[in-house]
Amino acid sequence: MQFIRFSACALMLLSFSANADVPLTQSDLLGTWQIDKESVDREGTKSRSINTTWTFKADGTLEGISQESDVHARIDHLRAVLNYSVQDGKLVKQAAPGRSRMETCTAIEKENDKMILKCQSTYFFMTKK
Repeated sequence: MQFIRFSACALMLLSFSANADVPLTQSDLLGTWQIDKESVDREGTKSRSINTTWTFKADGTLEGISQESDVHARIDHLRAVLNYSVQDGKLVKQAAPGRSRMETCTAIEKENDKMILKCQSTYFFMTKK
């Protein structure tokens, strides 16, 4: 009976640790990250590919550049500079250029040069360049 209780507790602990957030530091973020895709779910099944890079700079700015692949688009690229910081192991960045509202993003997974970042209700699947 005690073995079953112990096994159930161990399974619960393992499932919680698998879903634990990865704490970030500014040095983890510095540099350029390619956004491979964005999705509304963690598995990335309902994703869309985008051609976007985020460059995190030591001065607390994040430069985002998106290139449009649609030949009929009104503009071929978009550039935005946002302020960011790392607080309590999470990325805190401006939600939009020129706005004071900030949003908190959490690293769901990070391994070497790959990271899944969750901001509000969007998951960003990223690769460091």
